[in-house]
Amino acid sequence: MLSRLGPLLRRNVATMAARRAPAEPLLVVLGSTGTGKSDLAVELATRFGGEIINADAMQLYHGLPIITNKISKSEQRGIPHHLLGHISPDEDPWDVETFKREAAKVIGEIRGRGNLPILVGGTLYYVDAMLFTDVILDDVHSDPAKSFPVLDGPTEALLQQLRKCDPVMADRWHPNDRRKIQRSLEIYLHTGKPASQFYAEQRERRAAAVKGVGASQPWEKLLFWVYSDRAVLRERLDKRVDKMLDAGLLDEVRELFEFKRKKAAGDQVLDMTKGIWQSIGYKQFEPYTTALVETKDATDVDKLKRSGLDDMKSATRRYANYQTKWIRLKQMRRLQEEGPEAQDSLYLVDSTDASRFTQHVVEPAAALTQQFIRGEARPPAMELSERAREVLSRAGDPPPRETPCQRTCELCQTVLVTEQAWRRHVKGASHRRVAKKKKKLALVSTESQEPAMMGSASPRSSPEIGSMF
Repeated sequence: MLSRLGPLLRRNVATMAARRAPAEPLLVVLGSTGTGKSDLAVELATRFGGEIINADAMQLYHGLPIITNKISKSEQRGIPHHLLGHISPDEDPWDVETFKREAAKVIGEIRGRGNLPILVGGTLYYVDAMLFTDVILDDVHSDPAKSFPVLDGPTEALLQQLRKCDPVMADRWHPNDRRKIQRSLEIYLHTGKPASQFYAEQRERRAAAVKGVGASQPWEKLLFWVYSDRAVLRERLDKRVDKMLDAGLLDEVRELFEFKRKKAAGDQVLDMTKGIWQSIGYKQFEPYTTALVETKDATDVDKLKRSGLDDMKSATRRYANYQTKWIRLKQMRRLQEEGPEAQDSLYLVDSTDASRFTQHVVEPAAALTQQFIRGEARPPAMELSERAREVLSRAGDPPPRETPCQRTCELCQTVLVTEQAWRRHVKGASHRRVAKKKKKLALVSTESQEPAMMGSASPRSSPEIGSMF
């Protein structure tokens, strides 16, 4: 889609960008983990009097610098960093509304000091809340005077209630996705209107905005997508995990493990599905840590360590792919919906060659930031480099629309919420692996029953057998 809009952008973007200097500028640094987002943000802050706001959910937590991959004090180079190490490990993770409220407060304080706010981080639904209106239904606010005990019930009960008042949303969410189910039900209870209706109206407003209907706020944001080729990034991430291990990763895993045991001793059950417990590294090395505490066989412990390392590398690579996909599909489409000025505010800078980071990333970003702050004309995003043209021309085009249809795979004990997801699942390696394993177990079970069947017949035949001797 971007490629089709290219000629139009080339004619109009210079005029648009040169109209005015932004009254409330915001720089945003995006990208998957391991691409160099933090390094670019610090460099821009140093050059343009900036302060950095963290938008990484795991880095909100205090301590644990290795497992959360926090930027060190020396790497911060004296630049103020906000919302970094901000909450205790035993606190629930911030939801989008909380992050948006706190980040907006910090941004206001930074601007009050005459400095430039720079938002950087890989939790992209946090970033989207700061960039786009209606992403979290901003016009729907919970009334604190109202109390609905049902919202504190088990997830299954919430889903049953949601099916009664908003079956469209109930079919959309996975049965275990408590947060989304609870939010949809909360919207209905506080407003009396189904969340699905709010979302339908939201889509209509966006469509109208694209057509130029209605007043729109000026777009005063400049975005940098720090991008690295997948193969290069894969190797870089694997090496980073090795360095994390050498730097003391397992000490932090042990720290969290002991924290969990202490809570359990006090009859406190932690929700391991959210918060710091979802940081990449803890889950993968918890079996190893448990084995160390239980003093199992050294060979088994060593195997668990190697397995944990491999699993952590795989999880890190999957997360990087997920972040890239989010930018390419979700954020680029939302920028398109905001209009041409927003669409051409995202510039891709290539960090594939780490030895040329300054030349390929810092210098282009600094030049564009200077033009942005001064209100000067900027080049179209796809003309920044061949890599930018290659990647951006393929970004933003929506994938085929998926058909809502909940189906349960009894074999894998998993629920799929669209017909396309079901097809991908049954064709996937994981499903085939489970099916093959169960078939093998069934075969072994059948073979093990055959001697028993023969044995059950032997008493009846024993007289004849005895007569043979």
